[in-house]
Amino acid sequence: MEIIILLALVVLLVIFITRTVTISNKLKNLEWDLSKLKSLNTRVEQLEAGEEKPIQSARHEVKAEPQLTTQVPILQSAPQTLPRTEEPPMAITDQPSIQVLQKTEEEPSRTREEWETFIGGKLLNRIGAFALILGIGFFLKYAFDQNWISETVRVLIGAFVGLTCLGLAYRTHKKGFRIFAQGLVGAGISILYLSVYASFNFYQLMPQWIAFLLMAFVTALTLGIVLFYNSLAVALLGWAGGFLTPIMLSTGQANEVGLFTYIVLLDLGILALLVKRDVWTILEPLTLLATWSIYFLWHFEFYSSDKLFPTVLFITFFWILFHTRDVIRMLISPQTKSVIHHVVSSLNIALFYPVLYTILNIDHHEWMAPATLLVGAVYLVTVLAIKKKTEVTAVLHPQFILTSIALLVVATFIQYHDFTTVILWSIEAIAIVWCGLHWNLRYVWQSGLVLIFIAGVKLLATDGALAFVPIEEFKPVINLRSLTFLVESAALAVSAKLFLRRVRHPDARIISLLEYATCVFLFIGLTVELNDFFGLQRLNQPEDVQMGLSFRLFMSLAVAYMVYSLPFVWLGLRTNRIPLLISGLGALFLATSLAVIRGIAFDPISLFHPLMNVRSLAIVLVLLMMIAQTRQLNTHRGSIEWLSDVLSTLQIALVVLILVLLTGETRDFFEKQLAGFAVLEDSQVRTDDLLRAGNLEQLSLSGVWLIYSVALMVVGIWRKLRGLRIISIALFGITILKIFIYDLSFLETLYRIVSFVGLGLILLAVSYAYQRFKYIIVGTASPVNE
Repeated sequence: MEIIILLALVVLLVIFITRTVTISNKLKNLEWDLSKLKSLNTRVEQLEAGEEKPIQSARHEVKAEPQLTTQVPILQSAPQTLPRTEEPPMAITDQPSIQVLQKTEEEPSRTREEWETFIGGKLLNRIGAFALILGIGFFLKYAFDQNWISETVRVLIGAFVGLTCLGLAYRTHKKGFRIFAQGLVGAGISILYLSVYASFNFYQLMPQWIAFLLMAFVTALTLGIVLFYNSLAVALLGWAGGFLTPIMLSTGQANEVGLFTYIVLLDLGILALLVKRDVWTILEPLTLLATWSIYFLWHFEFYSSDKLFPTVLFITFFWILFHTRDVIRMLISPQTKSVIHHVVSSLNIALFYPVLYTILNIDHHEWMAPATLLVGAVYLVTVLAIKKKTEVTAVLHPQFILTSIALLVVATFIQYHDFTTVILWSIEAIAIVWCGLHWNLRYVWQSGLVLIFIAGVKLLATDGALAFVPIEEFKPVINLRSLTFLVESAALAVSAKLFLRRVRHPDARIISLLEYATCVFLFIGLTVELNDFFGLQRLNQPEDVQMGLSFRLFMSLAVAYMVYSLPFVWLGLRTNRIPLLISGLGALFLATSLAVIRGIAFDPISLFHPLMNVRSLAIVLVLLMMIAQTRQLNTHRGSIEWLSDVLSTLQIALVVLILVLLTGETRDFFEKQLAGFAVLEDSQVRTDDLLRAGNLEQLSLSGVWLIYSVALMVVGIWRKLRGLRIISIALFGITILKIFIYDLSFLETLYRIVSFVGLGLILLAVSYAYQRFKYIIVGTASPVNE
């Protein structure tokens, strides 16, 4: 404690020396300016003694002109009659002196006597009052330690000295010694605080309620005196004395109720003073920091879990006091709020809530979330109450609203975990976005959007989000994870809808981002549900069954993605929402890609049954939905430019998907036979059968491709679809290459004959069709015979 007081005195001494040196430098500069001015006057007198009449008239004009800067050009006209030797000094050396004279007249500096009065009468008064407080404090503490004075006499001496200081201050103030009186007031108030505090906290000379009344009296007395003298210096002295009292007289014993009751009353008095003297802004942050500094000193030395309730009560009092001060200021002058006020408001909750969490969460975690919600509700209720009294835009500053939002989010995080937290955050985010749009407060709806995306990140980072754990407990669709994905997607979709309905000129980027995010989370939820469903089926199954389930998973995903695309494409076309349309088309092409890539070969081949299998069913369903999508898109071809390209791509995808189905069914029919022959014991029979089945497989593939190409050509000619005819010709080319390269090299003679004859006949037939129906193909009026 002695080190702290010594440091304070050293700081005061340094400040005093610094101010003294600064004042000394200013006095030297002033003396130099005065000497320059004297030199200027001497030179002007010399010039006046030798100048002629024109110069005299000019001099009279200078005297009549109030602005001294006009002297410079007039004096510089003197070379018409004056000797040349005097011209340069007039033009160069005298001008700065005239400017110095002008500065001294416009901004008068303090004289040496005034500086001496300030230092001796005011600065030394302040330091003397502070030193008097410290001296009396040290004397009393030493006397108490030596038992020189009884406890009652000690308190009476303190009260007498304090009241005497106040009386002397009043008399000296009436006589005009206001600065001296202010120092006595600061000392008297501090000593009275010390006396009342010591009488209850250390000596138990009075019950608590009497001490409480006396402290209230001293606080009220301080408030009245400070208002009477209207002096910030007195207020600062009272502030310093009030907060130094419990530190200087500390006995090393924990008396929480006495200490913090005193601090609450002191805070109450200072904050009440600021209601009348709002310009003394510096007192508010000083009081807040001093209050929490004393708390932390007490907490680290004396706090234990058995003091939980009174500690929570007192720190809540601290928070409520400064919060109430902020509310009163907003009601009195809602338009004015300085940076210091914002800092104090932020520090108030930034200091209170971590302390509350630290002492409450250890033994009573279940209380923490309700307590957090209660604190946030205070800020929200404050905003709603003030809204009825004053203009919304003037009062609803971001601090209160953002604080209530942050505490709501924190309370949810404390009380709940994993998917439940994400669900509640999503619901809270919708409410915050609605409030922000309803109140037209940008930072509020921005907070809601941030919370939605934080919930999305939390969802994807939660254990079991992408793979259910444990998989044995998985129940398709009816589980908390699927509900979480739905709620998160709904929060994104509802937010986008709110922007479309409530904002006159909504930001298209925000809405598009929300709509894309909605589609993505629904897509992820659908994917993980299907994946875990088949993962549950694969548990404890043989290897071939697991392979079959994996194949079914991909086929099911293809169908699911196609079903997923239907409502988004429909809704995107109906509402002209491009993000929904693009998301639906993306799922459509992903479904087609899965069906093409994974459907080319059945797995495992031992479970294959021609046509009556999961692949055929999946590809047929995908084809039917693709046709429905094509019809749907075709009706809106003219409204969106790039839909024509999408339709052309869809036609190609349809053709390729049918080709994959035909190829896969044909190939797997023979592959199953080849797999059956491989298990025969007779090697000769096995080799002949394998060779014959392989030849039939290749011949059948060539035949299927050729027949399919012909069918495409027929439809292309009949429907006048040039794209379909081009695809048919491309497929003919692929088939020709296969026959000439593969079939010619590996097939036996009989199969080669059949393959080439079939190819020749089909190509001739196609050529004849092109000649016969050329008028349809090229669009001429009638058939052309060549």
